[in-house]
Parts: sequence; C-alpha cells; structure tokens
Amino acid sequence: MIVIEDLNHIGITVSNLDNAIEFYKELFDFEVVERMSNSSQAFIKVGDIIVGLYELEDYSNQDNTRNHISFYIDEEDFDDAVEEIQERDIPIVFGPDTQRKGQSVVFLDPDGNQIELSYPRLSL
Repeated sequence: MIVIEDLNHIGITVSNLDNAIEFYKELFDFEVVERMSNSSQAFIKVGDIIVGLYELEDYSNQDNTRNHISFYIDEEDFDDAVEEIQERDIPIVFGPDTQRKGQSVVFLDPDGNQIELSYPRLSL
C-alpha cells in the first residue's frame, strides 16, 4: 500500500499559459510561485492550494466531461462569487443550485476546464 500524506498540487492543461495565469490570478488571487524557463509550465498558489498549469497548444477540455476542480467557499461569500462570475460573462454550466445542504455553481475557465465553487465543505 502507498501511504499518501497530503495533496501536492492539482494539474490543469491549458492552451495559453499567460491567459490561464491571468484568469486564475484575477478571479481567485492566485500568485505565480514558479514558472519554468524554456517550458510551458507554471505553478500558482492561493492559501495552501497549488495548481500546476501545463500549456498544450490547441487544447480544449472535452465537452460533457465531469472532470472538475471544486473549491470550498464560505456560505456568506457564495452569492457575491456567483455575481462576479456572471459580471465577467464566464460561462456557467451548472447552478447555482442547492446541493448537499448547501450551494454549488460550476463554470468554465478559458479552456473549458470546469471549476466548481461550493459549500459546505465535503466531509465524509
């Protein structure tokens, strides 16, 4: 058995590294912690969350996929977050809707990768 200690990072494929960095920076306040020289790869971070962005020319996420990243958000911030997504004309693919005694909204980044904002925090 392999013993997992913690999550290292989440990897996301993007078609344009600069556009992806800007999207996650502007929407969530991610900061670039490392950008590989001579490579189309960068690591961004907000709080304890690290995301690796990997550029692949002409990438677009598959339609109708259920692959997504889900970020927990405080209940008090949920409506404001949905409003900001709508104001930025970011495509929403699900919600906002009641789910697991809370709320959830799923939207797309510039490459069609699905991002979910939800509360309460999943605890099994």
